Amino acid sequence: EKADDAQQEGTLRYAQAMLRTITIVVGWTAILSNSIYGLFAPHFMGFKQAQLSATYSAAAVLMVLTQIIFPRLVAKVGEHHACTLGILSVGTGIGGLSLIKMQPIHSLLYMLNRSGAAIADTSTAALVASASRGRDARSRNLGLLTSTRAAARVFSPLISGKLYQLSRNDAVAPGALPYLIASCLCFAVAPLPSV
Repeated sequence: EKADDAQQEGTLRYAQAMLRTITIVVGWTAILSNSIYGLFAPHFMGFKQAQLSATYSAAAVLMVLTQIIFPRLVAKVGEHHACTLGILSVGTGIGGLSLIKMQPIHSLLYMLNRSGAAIADTSTAALVASASRGRDARSRNLGLLTSTRAAARVFSPLISGKLYQLSRNDAVAPGALPYLIASCLCFAVAPLPSV
């Protein structure tokens, strides 16, 4: 029995590490969707401040609406699949918006990215709670998840800004480098909730 408990404890620690990895990747896309997009959209899409603000506001409303339908999605597909679906939506949206600059497809990809982030963030927190043994472990793990999100928001603007600057004058995909790297990372971590 002690061996089973030790094995289960190791599995739960492994699950928590995977879920925190997802949080780092999805957290990076939040920085790209807000801070770096504030540079990208005016330069490559010709957005003025009013259009940029309207895009951010529309995305915020969409994320709230996504939270309202989230319980139905989880009831249909389960937390693990919902998390994977959210991550895949983020990866598709964040990568696609950096390459496709034709409206309305560009804005639809931006919205896909943001609604996917709402699903991925919420389902990741639910999975962290369910992969915790007891109230104390759940509190500790949710606290670590919040700290991980905060850490991602400390370092990712620096990395994103540098990658954006490096690729801004690229002949093939100008400004897309941080978005494409984040997209690839999303696709790499998408299977983790089902592991």
